[in-house]
This record gives sequence, structure tokens and C-alpha cells, in this order.
Amino acid sequence: MWRGVRKFLAIIIIVCTSILIGIFLIQKQEVHHSFATEKFIKRWLMNENGTLATYIKESNQLDEDLVQGREALSETLGLWMQYALEEENEQLFQDAFEILTTYFLEKDGFIHWKLNQSGVSEVDTNALVDDLRIISGLLSAYRKWENEQYMEVARIISNYISRFNVTNNILTDFYDRKHQYSSDVITLSYIDPEPLEQMFQREYLDKETYRNTMDVLVSAPLEHGFYPKSYHETKQTYLFEGEINMVDQALVAYHLAKLNIVSNDFVRFVEEEIAHRGVVNGKYEKSTKKPVVTYESPAVYGILILFSIESNNYSLAEKLYERMKVFRNDNKKHNYYGGYSVSLTGDTHIFDNLVPLFAEKKLMNSWNN
Repeated sequence: MWRGVRKFLAIIIIVCTSILIGIFLIQKQEVHHSFATEKFIKRWLMNENGTLATYIKESNQLDEDLVQGREALSETLGLWMQYALEEENEQLFQDAFEILTTYFLEKDGFIHWKLNQSGVSEVDTNALVDDLRIISGLLSAYRKWENEQYMEVARIISNYISRFNVTNNILTDFYDRKHQYSSDVITLSYIDPEPLEQMFQREYLDKETYRNTMDVLVSAPLEHGFYPKSYHETKQTYLFEGEINMVDQALVAYHLAKLNIVSNDFVRFVEEEIAHRGVVNGKYEKSTKKPVVTYESPAVYGILILFSIESNNYSLAEKLYERMKVFRNDNKKHNYYGGYSVSLTGDTHIFDNLVPLFAEKKLMNSWNN
């Protein structure tokens, strides 16, 4: 009898060991691919001055976000900082900090939202969402590495947006330095509770502006299970669009999850799309919840993964991750190895690479915790 029990236990140990080895090998393989994506970005999407380009190809044609070719964005810089923090790579973060202070940042705290390939700005506006992401990165880096410069620059940027990116004590999308005009609209996906809380705790943001801005996010109504696009402060109304952009929706859901607010309707929608259709498309018709485009975006999957991790829905996160990887070039012999959504013409948008890179690293770190 005991011989049979010992044999059974031996089999169990062998099976469990095999499973653990399998998991280790999978994780090791994903770490390799993740590093390949970082190398891909550095090789193909980095300008000579160290700024990160929006596209691989040079172009004079503006995209729907009014960006072209090798132009560099403050959005990209903030995402790169987030990745450096998740990777715990102090040198990578320091390099990004030097790009910020050398090219993007003015002495008074104004950050140009885009630069040309040479690092020169041709715009007079900032972007609240990008500034908040950079502030959060700087303050998180200060806590991690205790570099006083990070905190000081975060304070200067915070003071600028708390002074100029405000309408009726609510933070708004942008400030135009040339015309001295502040937007009266706040895009909901721009409201990230994490940097706002950090700014408020350090008294970089006054209580009224902090609470009013947070309330816009928390009080947002749902229509057909979707969030509003924006809030118009002077009209004091939420604005919905007929076509729902999933980047915006995923970001709002992610930011609310940081406050432990999770919409069951939104989760159900994403889960049903993955379960029944196997994909999440880029845009949907609000009332019917039917896709209005055929394309998918690795960035959408990346943000949905971040949302799933934040809401402790790891089953959904891993399903989304499996779909996201379809868009990654895993051919080690290919020039674009590690790159996401590289077209036949050899081009891709950096947002579709940086967000998946960050989400992948976040997911891998969660596996190890």
C-alpha cells in the first residue's frame, strides 16, 4: 500500500515540477520578447538626439492626431518613463529625464506637447494628460531613487498646470501660451487619479481643483455601458460621441480601477468580445455596441491589460495578452523583431509599441509577485 502511495506522490511531484518548469520557460521567453521590443524601439524609433519618434518613416503627412513622421511627443516620453520605472532601470529613466529637461521643458514648467526631429518645438500648447504622466513618473522616480532633481522638476511642472491648465477650478486639456487661452473641456481619459493624488498630497495642487477634477471622473455617467468622451466645464455637461474610441474607454476604466471603481457593464462587454469574437476592435457604435472599424490596436489591448491587472482580473488580462501578442513580430531573424503592428511598408506608430511594452512588463511583474 505504502509503495503505491509513494509512487503516486512521486508522480504528483514530477507533474508539478514539469508545470513549474513550463511556466518558468514561458516567462523567460516573454522576458526575451519584451527586451526585443525595447531594442526595436531604440533601433527604429529613436532620433539621433535621443528623442523618440512617432513613426519609423519620415513623412510630411499629418495623421489624425496632427503628428507626422519622426516628430517626438511628450506623450511618448511619459510612457517611456513609466516603462523605465516598471523595469527598475534608473539609467533609462535618467536618460528620459535629460531629454525632458533639454528639449521639452521650459524653465517655467511648460512642456511642449511635440517637437520636430531636431528637438525644436513648433507648437505653443501643452497637453494635460502628458504632463500628468510625466509628473507621476518624476515623483515615483524620486521615491525610488531619491534624486532631488526629479521632485523639483515635478513641482515646477505641477505649479504651471495648476496655474494655467484650469477653468473654474477644474483642470482642462491644454493651455495655449501664444494666445493665453485655457481649454474649457477636460477629456475624461486625461484624468489619472495617481498623479493628481501625488500633487495634492505635496500641495502642488489646491484642494478645490483636486476635488473638482476627481469628481468629474468619479461622477461620470454611463450610456449603453460606455463612458463619456469629455466634460465641458462652462456648460457643465458630459459629452458622448456616437462612435466610441476604445483607447479612451480603456483609459477611463483603468483610471477608475485605481480608485476601486469598476463598471461591470464595461468588463462584461470586453469579456464577451474576447469570448465570442476573439477580438476587441478600435471603435464601436455606442447604442448597438457593434464595431464600426475592422482594425485592432495593440495599444488598446495593452491598456485593457493594465485595467484588468488593476481590477485583479488576471484571467482577462492573460486572454488579452494572448491576443496582443498576435501583433508582435517574434521572428528573431527579422529586422523588425520585437516590433508591434509593423506594416508591409515598414512603418508603425510608437504608441502601439510602448503601451504593449509597458503592459507586458506590468503583467510579467505581477506573475512574479
